[in-house]
Amino acid sequence: MTKHHDITEYVKDPALLADVCRQVIESLDSAGEDDDMREKEAQLREIAKSIERLEKASVAVPDGLRGEKTRLASELAIKSEGLAALNRFADELEDVLQDLKAKIGRDGSPADGKKPRRKRSRAPKTDKQVLREQIIQALKKLGGNARAADVIEEIGKQLEGKLLPGDLEWREATNEYAWQNNTKWERYQMIKDGLLRSGSPRGHWQLSEDHT
Repeated sequence: MTKHHDITEYVKDPALLADVCRQVIESLDSAGEDDDMREKEAQLREIAKSIERLEKASVAVPDGLRGEKTRLASELAIKSEGLAALNRFADELEDVLQDLKAKIGRDGSPADGKKPRRKRSRAPKTDKQVLREQIIQALKKLGGNARAADVIEEIGKQLEGKLLPGDLEWREATNEYAWQNNTKWERYQMIKDGLLRSGSPRGHWQLSEDHT
């Protein structure tokens, strides 16, 4: 489907739109199986512990062990981004479905036509503009191009002691804190705005040439 796809095709055959949604889900689904993800998380934790023990004992850490840690962390970062995208898409589709049910009178909406909204947390969260500034600051510190996991870790350091109650809410769907998930979504908007490069390797965030 192109940006200027003729909407009349979907009006004539709504099933086409459902097919497009399925294609989007398949494209976003880079998260893999939950069991696979949990196994990699367990492997990463054990490798990190092994490295820490070796360092404390003043024993040289094998390059292969550090390399495996980096590989697993990169894979998990990519999976997390995929889950975040799927979670956001699910929210948007749920809103669309509520609109549709209201139109055909299947949601029990009041006579005034106002549809009930899903309850979302009202706890204060860090503003999107602040997250945007933190992303730029972190990437500049990391040389303008870094793995997603490293950028998130650096932002966590920058925001230490500054996170708001809503930032620390745990999101089961993406297995991360709200501020981490919101930061990843701000990254997508920054790509659209030209602040970050859209052609970066998967799992990497990179400042555009105009903002390095």
